[in-house]
Amino acid sequence: GSSVTMPVTFALLLLLGQATSDPCYDPGGQPRFCLPPVTQLAGGIAAPCPQACGLSPGMGPGSGAICNGSLTLDLDGLFLLTSVTLRFCTPGPPALVLSTAWATGGPWRPLWRRAAWPGALGGPEKVTLRSPPGPKARVVARHLRVEFGGRAGLAAAGVRGRCQCHGHAARCAARSRPPRCRCRHHTTGPGCESCRPSHRDWPWRPATPQHPHPCLPCQCHPIGATGGTCNQTSGQCSCKLGVTGLTCNRCGLGYQQSRSPRMPCQRIPEATTPLATTPGASSSDPQCQNYCNTSDTKVHMSLRRYCQQDYVLRAQVLASEAAGPAWRRLVVRILAVYRQRAQQVRRGDQDAWVPSADLACGCLRLHNGTDYLLLGSAAGDPDPARLVLDRHGLALPWRPRWARPLRRLQQEESAGGCRGLKSPTPSPRAGH
Repeated sequence: GSSVTMPVTFALLLLLGQATSDPCYDPGGQPRFCLPPVTQLAGGIAAPCPQACGLSPGMGPGSGAICNGSLTLDLDGLFLLTSVTLRFCTPGPPALVLSTAWATGGPWRPLWRRAAWPGALGGPEKVTLRSPPGPKARVVARHLRVEFGGRAGLAAAGVRGRCQCHGHAARCAARSRPPRCRCRHHTTGPGCESCRPSHRDWPWRPATPQHPHPCLPCQCHPIGATGGTCNQTSGQCSCKLGVTGLTCNRCGLGYQQSRSPRMPCQRIPEATTPLATTPGASSSDPQCQNYCNTSDTKVHMSLRRYCQQDYVLRAQVLASEAAGPAWRRLVVRILAVYRQRAQQVRRGDQDAWVPSADLACGCLRLHNGTDYLLLGSAAGDPDPARLVLDRHGLALPWRPRWARPLRRLQQEESAGGCRGLKSPTPSPRAGH
């Protein structure tokens, strides 16, 4: 019995020792700020000194000398720099400027400046420039450029630093292209720059010595959600049909709970009646005279008219309810976004707001369960964060043939076609 117990006990102690030795977690298993070790980075050079760069006593380089005036190093990845060492064939140049850049070709940001050394022969043959201490002074770079204050024969250049893992990894394959961090804290990506799909309950943030900012697991409901992943920014889980809520934990408007785990919310049977009165019934009301901005359901969607809209969506009306005396709240399912507004509209189920007066006067005629092309304006929107559909816009019963020309207009907008075409007035007008 003891011969079996001893190997098992040793294995458990070994696993426990590995768990507690993880620099990214404290002995209690709580996440903490961690960094990979400093290493010699790729991109250094070593070159023999040309004879023409040699200095004779009391003499400068010959007129035919071919010496370096600047040097650019590609580190083949994003790194946190700790030091740069330059070794020259002879006493170094009178002055040095070291610049860094994140992308090829710059923009370059001066990092270290070395003023001219006293004396006619310039500076020492070896110079080491070190990154200043402190987290705020960290230097992140992909490219380095060294500019000499005069011609210099450079023998070698060495760069030391660590992978940029944003405080979420203690190990890194620095020689990989690109460098890959061994991410902890439920992060992922070459530099641990995002959360795993199953841990997006809170937006990703880099770790700091004061707070490790680990990625938190999604709190998606096991029955109401389609899976365990959620949105990187909002934490919104992907809900099943008829289910709503950040974690998909309740039935939406127009749905009730069922006993089926595959479809936990089912639609409440209701008569398909319009949400607004008919134009004939509302025309007798004096307050509705000349109230609606549109009088027909036909509109010619040119590029100019498309660009004048605050948004262009294809949506299905699922349910509605009164939200006070002035507004009616709709539950709509956004099926396609053809023109995005300033406050972005996401696909899926969300709320939309319609003024009660606009429905009563017949400016908008909406039916539950029907797909519409929604053309919206920001004219009557009291809250930019809300999706508002009012008399300044249009709700047209959807026609499948509209999809292709709308996508073409969307492509023209992406190519800059809407520049200078926005209307000075926010209200769209119908065309015949």
